[in-house]
Amino acid sequence: MVSVDAAVVWPNGKIYFFSGDDYYGYDIGSERVPKPDYPKSIRQYWPGLVPPIQGAMVWNSRLAYFFSGDMCYEYDIQNGVGPGGARPTRVQWNGVLAGPFGDYRVDVAIPWDNGRTYLFQHDRYYAFDSASGHILPGYPRMIQDGWRDLWFNGQPFAAGFIYPNLVNGVKKAYFFQRSIYVRYDVGADGMEKADYPRQISGGWNGL
Repeated sequence: MVSVDAAVVWPNGKIYFFSGDDYYGYDIGSERVPKPDYPKSIRQYWPGLVPPIQGAMVWNSRLAYFFSGDMCYEYDIQNGVGPGGARPTRVQWNGVLAGPFGDYRVDVAIPWDNGRTYLFQHDRYYAFDSASGHILPGYPRMIQDGWRDLWFNGQPFAAGFIYPNLVNGVKKAYFFQRSIYVRYDVGADGMEKADYPRQISGGWNGL
């Protein structure tokens, strides 16, 4: 069973799940991780990234961001991490403050459909406005206040993304803790509580 540290929807039809020093490529079309292709080494196949990876997102057609500890990597999708390497998250994302343990980690980074990118940090979150390039005033806020039902067991999330395909005609997002995950109805703005949380090993074929 894989313990998920981070996940990102990549523009090649795959979702990459990061776990320790390794990663897995989940094929969206076949809905499985092809074996025996994975796991693979992060250091070998992701130029410039140093695990563990704690948060990840694709920003646009050219750039992605990866978070590790207090640092953030700007990652060129074609060429990998630039010569400058990682930058402090508080510099790259001005407005991110020290969390409850005094660090600047970002556990989950997820672009939403409202022009905002949400950065989750333990029990709180930030809203980054893509148009202005700044975190909006009034943040951080507590997850339990801003995301209905999502702070369900008092444990931080390790990964999250909006699924690229509709699920039964509806847009869904998935949030992962180490070994479990939940599904979030984007349109209804709420977590699906009837059937979740579930074990990652039972819901994501090959992990």
